[in-house]
Amino acid sequence: MGSILGRGTVLIVDNDVKRIDLIRNVISSLGYHTISENSARSALKRVLTRSVNVIIASVSQKDMSADVFLDTLRKTNLAAGVVLYGKNINARDAVSYMKKGTVDIILDVDNSRRLKEGVQRAFTFSSRFVEDRNLRQSAGEAREGPLLLYRSRIMDEIMKKVHRIARVKATVLITGESGTGKDVIAGLLHNLSGRTGPFITLNCAAIPDTLLEDELFGHEVGAFTGAERSRAGKFEAAGGGTLLLDEIGEIALPIQVKLLRVLEEDQVTRLGGNQPLQTDVRLISATNSDLNEKVKTKLFRQDLYYRLKVIELHIPPLRSRKQDIPLLAIAFLRQAAEKHNLPRPSISKEALEKLSSFSWPGNVRQLKNLMESLVVISSDEIDLEDLPEDITGKPKNRTSITVELPQTLDQIEEEVISTTLDLVSGNRTKASELLGIGRRTLQRKLSEKKTEKS
Repeated sequence: MGSILGRGTVLIVDNDVKRIDLIRNVISSLGYHTISENSARSALKRVLTRSVNVIIASVSQKDMSADVFLDTLRKTNLAAGVVLYGKNINARDAVSYMKKGTVDIILDVDNSRRLKEGVQRAFTFSSRFVEDRNLRQSAGEAREGPLLLYRSRIMDEIMKKVHRIARVKATVLITGESGTGKDVIAGLLHNLSGRTGPFITLNCAAIPDTLLEDELFGHEVGAFTGAERSRAGKFEAAGGGTLLLDEIGEIALPIQVKLLRVLEEDQVTRLGGNQPLQTDVRLISATNSDLNEKVKTKLFRQDLYYRLKVIELHIPPLRSRKQDIPLLAIAFLRQAAEKHNLPRPSISKEALEKLSSFSWPGNVRQLKNLMESLVVISSDEIDLEDLPEDITGKPKNRTSITVELPQTLDQIEEEVISTTLDLVSGNRTKASELLGIGRRTLQRKLSEKKTEKS
């Protein structure tokens, strides 16, 4: 996704003129056009008559609560990215606002960095919504993008560092467990870098060593059997932009030597070629393995290791930033509902608390996949019983049985009755209704089974 600086309209909603001016100055510095309204009702009318990409609003509107404002807004403009701000927003209110489609929550709009970040995030949401809608109309399916939502202090510190280093060309090594969102951080670094070239990713672990060198550096005609045409590698293709090498620790030692030379000289030589080609690439690498340990065991070159980690970002596992889980869960529900063109279910407070207490070995990716499956199979509200056993820690009641044949009909009947009673926690009235028999009939069969066993 390219930069979206300088495009679109931002509507500021606040009854404090000085605060509107403060916000307008920050947003205008990014190149966006701003308009403002001093009440929620007038803002809603403005949205009806004018195209608005982002709405940034105070939660303290005199004429309407934030919940009512969000509910009404979603009936008139689904594509607008919404940012709410207010110093008194607590965690429960924040979750409620996120459920209603808010993209970001800002506690202090005097923090210009957070304000810019929130607006950028809202524009990303808006642009993706329009893209997804257009794709659904043309191809019948939606495209989803990565989400970077957080409230935790640890992620806030990482984001501060991301903003500081974004425009520096120095190499960045992003470490962290699988599924933590290293590729999302890399994409954000590119978006904030101001670089005009593309953002290209290459998973080094997914490509055999015999092909990886060609993918990275390209080849000339006749470089090997079947090389009938010259081909640019990823370093050339990413010219003026950013190249992300994911799973960098899986690169074989001979290719590591050539990669180091490219980084040192800012030149790449195609396979079978003699003429070095100048490169202008910002390299970001990512790994979930311990490169320092690989250096000690001679599986990774020490000089390349230090060249890659001029700047290092470590992305913590999801279990270390539990405050982020409710925001991510709700956002993933919304994303999955749009992807599958399904109603977005609500999620109970108890279910969110259970999600927040889980260890998430698969990190953000695991949470995203779970939310997508829940959107597909759940009803209007996701509650504790909808969550899988490994999260709740409680085995679900059986709703099916496996019958091992041969068995007598009496034995099968006994198993069906027993399983149904377990399902309804021993309630014989409910069990008889599910079995399609009268309560007396069920009572009689139970008595007969008891007599046969005695």
